[in-house]
Amino acid sequence: MSRFACRASLGVLLFFGLSVSFAAGPAIGLVVADGSFQLEHSSVRGSATLFAGNVIETNMSSSQLHLSNGVSLRLAADSRARVYESHLALEKGLAQLDSAHYRVEADSLQIEADQPGAGARVQLAGPRRVVVAARNGDVRVSNTDGVLIARLESGREMTFEPQEHGAGAVTKISGILALKDGKFVVVDRVTNVTMQLQGTGLDAQVGNLVEITGTVDPAPPTVPGASQLIDVTGIKRLKKRAAAAAGAAGAGAAAAGGAAAATAGGLSTGAIVAIVGGVAAAGTLGGLAAADKLPGQGGGQQTTSR
Repeated sequence: MSRFACRASLGVLLFFGLSVSFAAGPAIGLVVADGSFQLEHSSVRGSATLFAGNVIETNMSSSQLHLSNGVSLRLAADSRARVYESHLALEKGLAQLDSAHYRVEADSLQIEADQPGAGARVQLAGPRRVVVAARNGDVRVSNTDGVLIARLESGREMTFEPQEHGAGAVTKISGILALKDGKFVVVDRVTNVTMQLQGTGLDAQVGNLVEITGTVDPAPPTVPGASQLIDVTGIKRLKKRAAAAAGAAGAGAAAAGGAAAATAGGLSTGAIVAIVGGVAAAGTLGGLAAADKLPGQGGGQQTTSR
């Protein structure tokens, strides 16, 4: 090979190397496990540096993710996720978020801790089926458009099934109809989310426990704290002049009342189900929030590459 050709080849290799380095970008953190895991489809044991967009897949042991921005997460055994500086996209299994100002994305949902010190567990439990549990504080769940669809208090657990939706997506909620600054509102007893309502027949139902069906109005709500503005197409009274205290406690009690049906293979009509922002939601009676450790945590098992 001539000297010129040799220099040209070295130049191409150098350019390729710099391009790959630039594409990887700066490191965003570290992943640590007691056993082995897959990083970008290569087997790694112990620990490895993380770059934005890296795919992590755990084997028999869970993995801890420590990001340089202070965020801490954990992936349970037999889980897979793609990690970024601002969020983790869960593709399989179960993830635990232990920090605020970060989100876990699962299916079309976005899950965030609502305050410092709060945490969330997020599990892909089946096709278009996501279980979310709040730990040590409140957790917010939003849809793909960023609309708040549920607020979970610490210790609560909910199952979500994203629905096909568009501009005319159906909303179904239940709670005590109230007036706030002259506007009609309902705090849904399943999702604990406030909705502003507009339509006919609402005046006669103020103070009652009602079931509302309607569609999302594209205009933003004018009531502070309301998630969406709903054009009411149907209203059904469930209980006359329900006590305000019952409404405040309803988000937890009502969700638990339909939990058995909700967890028996799908969100059935036997469960108390809300449909908010194109997502069906129901309370779940499970141990995801209460379990001390994730599957594979504290193991140290010997694992093999897949």
